[in-house]
Amino acid sequence: MRTDYPFRFIAHHVSNIKSMGWAAIRNANPITRPSKLPALPVHLAQEVSPISNILIDSYAQWSGATPSRYNGTLPPHFCSHWAMPLLANLGGLAPYNLLALLNQGLRMQMHKPLLRNQAIHLEGSLMEVMHDGDRVRIHTQVRAHNPQGELACTIDSYSTVPQKGKKKSTEQKARVEEEFDTIGTWTAEDNDGLNFAFLTGDFNPIHTIPIVGKRSRFKTLILHGFGQLARSYEAILNTGYTIGELDVRWIKPLNLPNPDLQVQVGRSEDAEGFRAMRLVSAEGVLHMVGKFKEE
Repeated sequence: MRTDYPFRFIAHHVSNIKSMGWAAIRNANPITRPSKLPALPVHLAQEVSPISNILIDSYAQWSGATPSRYNGTLPPHFCSHWAMPLLANLGGLAPYNLLALLNQGLRMQMHKPLLRNQAIHLEGSLMEVMHDGDRVRIHTQVRAHNPQGELACTIDSYSTVPQKGKKKSTEQKARVEEEFDTIGTWTAEDNDGLNFAFLTGDFNPIHTIPIVGKRSRFKTLILHGFGQLARSYEAILNTGYTIGELDVRWIKPLNLPNPDLQVQVGRSEDAEGFRAMRLVSAEGVLHMVGKFKEE
């Protein structure tokens, strides 16, 4: 599936671009970034105006959702649009270069659907900043409420900032062997980084500007982790599963283009009711791993 979205979509993301761009520019300069870590946790709040239905429909289509799935609601993973400015502002409170920040993982708990044509009240917290060998790990949380004050969604975001000259962590985690079935496939097109940016407002150049990708350590553009999640999430729903909670980690960047990516789910649930999930390339490379629990 190849879809090119118009430049007019940028008008939907002006506030996002300002918030994320300012946080990245400020923290990229040692002079303007915070000099020390504030006492944690730190809390911020933000109001999100009702989101354009055209934007929601276009995003849902790109994600692979069936046409009627989100008639009156927002896709839960559309937090890649409405939560990112607050997450960027929270991460910007830490004294590190956000341009070097890598998304590591995400936990989402869906309590109630967020409805179309309604504002969203966000409460966010910078929960923890921890040094771990050659990287700093940052944990932020965003809680989304509907206009009635009810908690609709809780998002825990985990990211890392590499630290030069530091020893690499030697922690090893035991792997549990699972039996998986491939329940869907999708292809990441060469322009999907830019497509995702037009749909969400995340114009990080590592995803959108080919010359930046070629000069990076990845040697090419890579797809946003939230983009991987969106397409895989919808592939799981298209098979008949529901998702009430999920927990994923991005373990290897997904180069663009990347054909015939396989969405796989575990054949059985664990003791807590979670089922394993993962995204695997046609060559067998793991890009995203995690688990989900049905509603």
